[in-house]
Amino acid sequence: MARILLAESNRAIREFIAGILAECGHEVQACENGIEASVWLATSSIEVLVTDMVLHGSQGLILSRHCAELGIPTITLTGREFRADQAQADRPPALLEKPFRFSDLHRILDAVETSRSTTTAAFTGGTSNAA
Repeated sequence: MARILLAESNRAIREFIAGILAECGHEVQACENGIEASVWLATSSIEVLVTDMVLHGSQGLILSRHCAELGIPTITLTGREFRADQAQADRPPALLEKPFRFSDLHRILDAVETSRSTTTAAFTGGTSNAA
C-alpha cells in the first residue's frame, strides 16, 4: 500500500478521506494547507499526493505541479466542474470531481501503484533485494 499525503482544507472531508484510505491499508498523513504539505514533502517519503485543487487560494494546483516536478503522482480533488472548452493544460491529469465515489479513488490509486511497481521492476531488472 502507498504512503499518501492528503491535503484538504475542510476538516470533516479530510478526516473522512484519511479514515477510508487508512482502512484500505494506506499510510496517510493528512494536512490542511499547502504550507503543511510542503513540509511533509520535504521531510517524509511520500509516494502519492491526494490534494484539493483549491486549498487556500491556488495552493492545491501549485502543490500538484511541485509534486509532478518531484515525480510524485498526484490525485486532485475538486468541487469545481471542468468544462470541455477549458484548456486541457489547466486540468490536472488525475482529477476527481466532488462528490466522488471511493471506488473511483481506489481505481486511480491502484493504477498509480501498478505504474509505480512496473517502473520499479523495470529499474531494478525485476529482481528483489530481499534477503
